[in-house]
Amino acid sequence: MATDYWPRSLLILALDTATDRGSLALMEEDRLLGEYLLAAPGSFLQHLLPGLETLLQDTGRRLEDVGAIAVSQGPGNFTGLRLGLATAKGLAWSLRVPLVAVPTLEVLAAQCALQPRPVAVIIDAKRREVYLGRFLGAEAEPRALEPPVRLPLAELPGRLTPPLLLTGPALDTYEDFLEDFLRDKLHPDIRLAPPEARHPRAATLARLARQRLQAGQTVSPSQLVPLYLRPAL
Repeated sequence: MATDYWPRSLLILALDTATDRGSLALMEEDRLLGEYLLAAPGSFLQHLLPGLETLLQDTGRRLEDVGAIAVSQGPGNFTGLRLGLATAKGLAWSLRVPLVAVPTLEVLAAQCALQPRPVAVIIDAKRREVYLGRFLGAEAEPRALEPPVRLPLAELPGRLTPPLLLTGPALDTYEDFLEDFLRDKLHPDIRLAPPEARHPRAATLARLARQRLQAGQTVSPSQLVPLYLRPAL
């Protein structure tokens, strides 16, 4: 459901706290003004608002200049998601600006866009499980091939159908398991994304949110909930 607010400017503030590498970004029109990386998820609470203040100062903008808020919706880290969504909803309410939510798996897929292979994205779901999403890779804005799922890590190899590009922070989390799989069973048409593309960035989130904003795909803060894909632990 869309909000009743229309952006007074196309300055988008994006917040991503869905995984262990959080970030903030400011995008004006189609130009990235700045991006701020947050510390580990255990300290997001201490660093999120100071990081926002630093980002605004470094870009010469004020919070009142922001015309829309974008947030990474999950799946991902429960604590980080709750903090990010609560902050985004509070800012949208107080500034009376539109709120845009983008699934985290889609953000990660967008960082591997414009290449011929489908993209499979994996995020750690704890307890030796992963969240998996599959997307078309040839377009600038990812298009999901199927709904995202949560599955045991041991079942992941059977879901990786070549040709494919595999990405996401779980590549690092389960490096040992995947190394064994890659060494013994990996099809040559399954490639791995470079390390710098495996973690979501608020800059990518802001770009996808801008496209949604232009299409009127906003959400009321009162209706926005995290995309968990499993009960909280």
